[in-house]
Amino acid sequence: MSSLPPDPATDDRVRSPVKRAFWIVLAALCFGIGIVGIFLPLLPATDFMLLAVICASRGSKRFERWIRRNRFAGPLIRAWEEERAIPLPAKIISIGMMFFSAWVIWVHTGFNWIFWALLMVLIIVGTFVATRPLPSGKSRLSND
Repeated sequence: MSSLPPDPATDDRVRSPVKRAFWIVLAALCFGIGIVGIFLPLLPATDFMLLAVICASRGSKRFERWIRRNRFAGPLIRAWEEERAIPLPAKIISIGMMFFSAWVIWVHTGFNWIFWALLMVLIIVGTFVATRPLPSGKSRLSND
């Protein structure tokens, strides 16, 4: 056994327990927001899942592996990291929730400037989601 510290190039985790706890809590918060973002169109689920992985990698490799292996988040993260792709079910849910959100906004505000401004945001986000490629299926088979 060597008394040398681990190589910092291979281990991004911080050593301070307070800083580690901060990164772990932030990762959990981002993961939770990402789960909510699956159902709410203005919260980008994939972005928060990726941020959760980044934060977890700073605080806990075990938590990072858990997020990557999660049956809901893992495939989304892998598809985005490897191919910048969004699976079809995620696209359908996302765009469907955007239509629902537009309807809810219209019911509560009518056809005023708030409705039109939010509708433009939903159209831009929906267009982005719809134009992303589908995963090729050639992504990593292992979960690391």
